[in-house]
Amino acid sequence: MAARVWPAGWAPAGAALLACAMIGVISGIDPRAGVFVTIALAFAVLTFADLTTGLVILIVVVFAETTPLAGATLTFTKLTGLILACAWIARLTSRPAGSDRLIFNEHPVLSYLLLAFIAWVTIGSTWAEVPAATLTDASRFLLVAILYVIVYTAVGTRDAAVRVLATLIAAAAVTSAYGLVLRPEGNLENLDRLTSTIRDPNVLAAILVAGFSLAGAALLALRGSTGARLAAGLAAALCLSALFLTGSRGGLVCFGAALLVAVLIGGRWRAKLALIAVLIAGGTLVYFALYAPPEIRERLGNASQGEIEQTEGRFTLWAVGWRVVQDEPVIGVGAGNFTEVSTRYLLEPGTVFRTDRVIDNPGGVHNSYLQLLTETGLIGLALYLAILLSSLAAGLRAARTFERIGDWRMEIMARGTVVAMTGVLAANFFIGQESGKVLWLLLALGPALLGVARVAERDGYGAERSAATSDS
Repeated sequence: MAARVWPAGWAPAGAALLACAMIGVISGIDPRAGVFVTIALAFAVLTFADLTTGLVILIVVVFAETTPLAGATLTFTKLTGLILACAWIARLTSRPAGSDRLIFNEHPVLSYLLLAFIAWVTIGSTWAEVPAATLTDASRFLLVAILYVIVYTAVGTRDAAVRVLATLIAAAAVTSAYGLVLRPEGNLENLDRLTSTIRDPNVLAAILVAGFSLAGAALLALRGSTGARLAAGLAAALCLSALFLTGSRGGLVCFGAALLVAVLIGGRWRAKLALIAVLIAGGTLVYFALYAPPEIRERLGNASQGEIEQTEGRFTLWAVGWRVVQDEPVIGVGAGNFTEVSTRYLLEPGTVFRTDRVIDNPGGVHNSYLQLLTETGLIGLALYLAILLSSLAAGLRAARTFERIGDWRMEIMARGTVVAMTGVLAANFFIGQESGKVLWLLLALGPALLGVARVAERDGYGAERSAATSDS
């Protein structure tokens, strides 16, 4: 009988011994590789045990991937994403059918939109001038679409949603503190602007607006918990301080958009939010008028419109991008191919000032929506916008459902998540982050929170929880 029990009982110990031996051999060859493998194995154990924990760790890694600790080749972000995907597949295949939430079952239209968008981007390689670039972009969209689907499964309960939202807030706060304290250098164009772990002040500004939105929502939702409210308030203050030092005009525009949306969807808190928004807007104007660093103030306010057009590369890129759209409006030139074809459109009628941004230092369009329109055409942009709108609508429906069942804390967080989404989406008018991980994490929270709200409504959980935890 003992012989029959031995394999099952000793298998985990044997696997652990084998892993330790493997780590020892790798560490003897390359100590850094040994540390990397040890961390990866620990992450794998945690993720296979609890998918939500794996997602929380992935969020931390995403925010830290450009620090000096990040690898140059196979980054830890890619490895954690791969492990998370494997854990998700293992979870679905090892549990009874129907025990886990699947976006394919509960949101079929959104699922078909995701599949159609990925398929359309991939098909674009058949007419793209450089098919490899199109396939590279398609792989990026595929990865964030997989992340979207995983988030829906991982955020299956109220507690899981709270953990993920808290991690996003904490990661944004730590990113802000890292930049404010250590002030890492950006590229040569951004020496006077805060970049932190993101390395691009405009992208950082968008993320900080999202972090401020979530932290502000938590500050309202955590009434009665002094310590947690102090932490949320500190996170909001760090995000706002770092946002101002990015010197990002687009960041300030999306910050204003987030404040406006917060008031519009504020529900019963609309009056209070309107007052807070006015105070924040007024404080922002006073800061930039009197206290902002001179180089930031000069960047934001001293150039006339004509000077901006001559010095700001976005205007040239937008003009060239629109010429590409006029030439190929329906199907585009293929994802990732704008830089390959943009030089052909410089000699079209009309003035462009920064031709160096097309010839000497080619890059994207610096507008996510125009970028998609130029490269994937009207069809690709329509599919992408449908995914965005579906995610936003799901977040709003989640807020209304939480309101209906009396879970006002989660209602506030759902509304804050929608505000964070809209802030990043507004920023994408000025940056090329259509496949950004933070954006797709936020988008995925829309349907995920709706699923949590529907389960709570079905189980009659929300009102009881709010009654038990409310201090009023």
